[in-house]
Amino acid sequence: MPVESLIAADIGNTRVHFARFENFRADEVTPPVSTYSYSTYSSDIQGLRNWLTDATLPWYTVSVHRSALATLEAFSKIEPRVNSFTALDHLKLPIDIAIDAPEKIGLDRLAAAVAANHMREKDRPAIVVDAGTAITIDVVSAQGEFVGGAILPGMRTSAKALAAQTDALPQISIDLENQPTAIGTNTTQAMQSGLFWGSVGAVRETIRRVSDQLASDSPPQIFFSGGDVNYLAPWIDLEIETVDHLVLRGVALAAQTL
Repeated sequence: MPVESLIAADIGNTRVHFARFENFRADEVTPPVSTYSYSTYSSDIQGLRNWLTDATLPWYTVSVHRSALATLEAFSKIEPRVNSFTALDHLKLPIDIAIDAPEKIGLDRLAAAVAANHMREKDRPAIVVDAGTAITIDVVSAQGEFVGGAILPGMRTSAKALAAQTDALPQISIDLENQPTAIGTNTTQAMQSGLFWGSVGAVRETIRRVSDQLASDSPPQIFFSGGDVNYLAPWIDLEIETVDHLVLRGVALAAQTL
């Protein structure tokens, strides 16, 4: 029987995102959700408890961070408002996977593909861009198979790498609210320009190359999601659809099929 009310969790490398789905229906493309998140490095368990309602609900999660998953699973065993805890793997996600070693694919990538596969138009492939700690660009074929994709570092990850791997470049913050000028007049501005516009160019070119390789009769639908999506998307110059919490929606869809 489909699960209509649940907590979905997306355990990433830097943050854990939660969504509460109530009276969920698979045919709702963008159902209303209540969300909460905390850093994987300083788990705000009390804040999570305060966010929960009085309802006792099943929990479903995908994770790319093993210790954070273990922490959350331990919490589920002592929290009375969790009536079950299911960590999804590639076999429990409702999508065909046509790649080598499917057990090694990031479960957040697969969950986002599940949601995109559900939302895409029939017979059109989909490209899924998730912009956060890493920027992933994944592909669902016109036949509904996850066929792989590309991974590149997110802007903040790249900034940390530049500072760590060079002697003179500083650790800088990325101000995504104000897009940098292309020509930086000092080191910090030059780094901000390269990180931001380099990411825009990488995403745009990868989408173009993926679209060419698909060689589909219909152009792919392009879905954008993730914490940095609203800053990157306006500069891509393509027809795209931005969808909040695409991974969490994929988790909720998976719960319907178990």
